[in-house]
Amino acid sequence: MQPQHQFQKRGSTGAILACFVGLVGLSWDLEISRISTQVKIPGDLNKAIQLSETFGHTAGVIAIFTALLLIDLENRPKLWRAAAFTLLCGIAANAAKIVVPRYRPHSLDQSPTEILSGWDTWCMPWTGSWFDEQLRSFPSGHSATAVALGIGLTQVYPRGKWFFGMMAAAACFQRLSSSAHFLSDIMGGVLISLLMSLWFWKKSE
Repeated sequence: MQPQHQFQKRGSTGAILACFVGLVGLSWDLEISRISTQVKIPGDLNKAIQLSETFGHTAGVIAIFTALLLIDLENRPKLWRAAAFTLLCGIAANAAKIVVPRYRPHSLDQSPTEILSGWDTWCMPWTGSWFDEQLRSFPSGHSATAVALGIGLTQVYPRGKWFFGMMAAAACFQRLSSSAHFLSDIMGGVLISLLMSLWFWKKSE
């Protein structure tokens, strides 16, 4: 089996898994969110997890690609493709927030209605302002960007795939532990990047 075929197979499997976990999470989002914020993580490990947000933040991604483009001249064409892919996934995830507004976990006390389950966190489609930060929970843009960055860098530096995957996973967990997103929001962001990777990297062959 060729490496590209393996990439497509793993991407498809990952997308199916992310979809399944996201659907399961819809019924348990509130409980999972409460548990994740109550878990006491040791000081230095907690700092590392919080800092991992950089891997999914626009400024952090720009800094990473800028450094690599300046240092690794040989792989510049691949790095530009990886940067374009990461940008597209981030844009797609943030554009999706317009469709169905959802309260963030840390904004539930500002909801005009009583929140009894994860289903109550959703608002009517195409309502609310995109600029209202408390209603921009689904999907997680940070998670989509972090996964896209991990995939893009793996395409350029295959030997670092486990490290890139670990950083993407840490960035996703940071969004959960900081009450910025529900589990289903995170899986939604992951799903967007995995699905886009199946199209983008096939087109880039």
